[in-house]
Amino acid sequence: MKKDIEIRSTTLETDSESKKLVGYVVQWNRNSEVLWGEYIEQFAPNAFQQSLASGQDVRALFEHDHTKLLGRTSSGTLKLEEDAIGLRFELMPPDTQLGRDLLVSVERGDIQGMSFGFRTLKNSWDFNVEPNLRTVEQAELIEITVTSIPAYPDSSLEVLKRSQAVAKGENFAHWQDDNRRKWLQAMGA
Repeated sequence: MKKDIEIRSTTLETDSESKKLVGYVVQWNRNSEVLWGEYIEQFAPNAFQQSLASGQDVRALFEHDHTKLLGRTSSGTLKLEEDAIGLRFELMPPDTQLGRDLLVSVERGDIQGMSFGFRTLKNSWDFNVEPNLRTVEQAELIEITVTSIPAYPDSSLEVLKRSQAVAKGENFAHWQDDNRRKWLQAMGA
């Protein structure tokens, strides 16, 4: 039985001296934006523990594009670890045009978000709150990505951009459906 890959986002920072990107892919028990117009999500502590322990190669991408590889765990250019706050990462982008442009965009504050693709292995729901709350208790980490549109914002800038688009009536349903379709194609589903 194939499980759907899901994508979520959060914020990003840079270590300008070493040109290393560092931060949290997701923080434990922190609410996402409303996802797919239906529910809020959070991750339980150590949700990726088994996935990380498996040694599976996890890739770091730009905007979920598999042709824009920034690093990977198998080469040591991407490091992932869980701590008391969440799933932490360290990424050494390549010395390529994409890597250099990315560092400039992050340093300028134009790009501040992280996202991730995962498969849910165990989750629970609270239907007594509105919107409903989903807690992902165990997941397989597929990839992380640098993004300008995080679903788990830690700064008001991302919240404002996302909320402004909703207020303007932009068609997020079309964007979400297109995003789901692209992911299914990329994963060969």
